[in-house]
Amino acid sequence: MNISRRTLVKLAAAVLAVPEQAFCAADDKKSFLRPPGAVLEAAFQAKCNRCQRCVQVCPTHVVVPASLSYGIVNMNTPVVTFKVSYCNSCMKCTEVCPTGALKPVSKEMMDIGVAVISETDCVAWDWTGCTVCVDECPLKAIYLDESKRPVVIPEKCNGCGICELKCPSTALRKTIRNKGIIVKPRPEGMPARVHDEKAGSGS
Repeated sequence: MNISRRTLVKLAAAVLAVPEQAFCAADDKKSFLRPPGAVLEAAFQAKCNRCQRCVQVCPTHVVVPASLSYGIVNMNTPVVTFKVSYCNSCMKCTEVCPTGALKPVSKEMMDIGVAVISETDCVAWDWTGCTVCVDECPLKAIYLDESKRPVVIPEKCNGCGICELKCPSTALRKTIRNKGIIVKPRPEGMPARVHDEKAGSGS
């Protein structure tokens, strides 16, 4: 295919017009989730070949290819979202990864991230009475404090996302646009997840 000089100039201009952050590789403080067994972010970006096998094999469709909004470096790499379902700890994604970007891990040691309560969006922080995330958590990683408000136990949470999926905050109050509990990457300094023989959301 022959490309004219004018076309090349237009392409270069388009690239220069893209915000710098769109090209930036995410570091370990990324704001998005990787599938179970993901190696450290820098190594992940180097190893992942965007083959989409983990996306195709995920039975609950929580592993999806990253869009351009995640940055050009991350585009089409696998990320986890809980908009339609939650992770059932089947670990099929780790079994099909051909490059080692996802390492084999047992469901007992799965650690996608950690659930975080959004006090401004969680209806229990205003009304009390909502116990959905506590009731749905398969690991009993969420409890109610003395004011009947949910509290997450980080070392028990494996980031399966069922709490985020089931959270009714957006349905209960039209003024709320976000879920009252959201799974986020485990921040630096937070205790790592503790091994639990009874862990897992069912496979």
